Amino acid sequence: MWAQAQALADQFTSADAYVFSVPMWNSGVSYVFKQWVDIITQPGMVFGFDPAAGYSGLVHGKKAATVYTSGVYSEGVPIEFGADFHSTYVKDWLRFVGVTDVTEVRFQPTILTGTPDQDLEAALTAARDAGKAFWLVPVIGTRRSVALWGRAADASGASCQSLT
Repeated sequence: MWAQAQALADQFTSADAYVFSVPMWNSGVSYVFKQWVDIITQPGMVFGFDPAAGYSGLVHGKKAATVYTSGVYSEGVPIEFGADFHSTYVKDWLRFVGVTDVTEVRFQPTILTGTPDQDLEAALTAARDAGKAFWLVPVIGTRRSVALWGRAADASGASCQSLT
């Protein structure tokens, strides 16, 4: 089992950039995504610990893009419409492992909105704009590797794919 955890962590750390599709599940992240995070978040793999200085991330010089969706919740709504623990969880985990260059796109809410088509178009425009900025760093003479979490057809975020 430990070799499998190491292989997943190696896949994660070997990517040049990360793209996460993170749908809200009961105010948090899906159990599959949480399990993946728990498996790869191991000392010496993605973070270190020093008794005097505390925790430090080992994943440096990487970019991440996160896309957050939810059916009802959106920023600024009353608590009766949900709370956001999914983006705060992902932001904190990325910071913990050392990824600080993070681009965020939100499509919230997807259901409780009077303008679903306009909201979707605004989210797609934000994603296109973020994508342009995300890929600005030139990579000459090398192959760029991107780890993707989640698929548009699978809201569970049940797959992690590495693209080279």
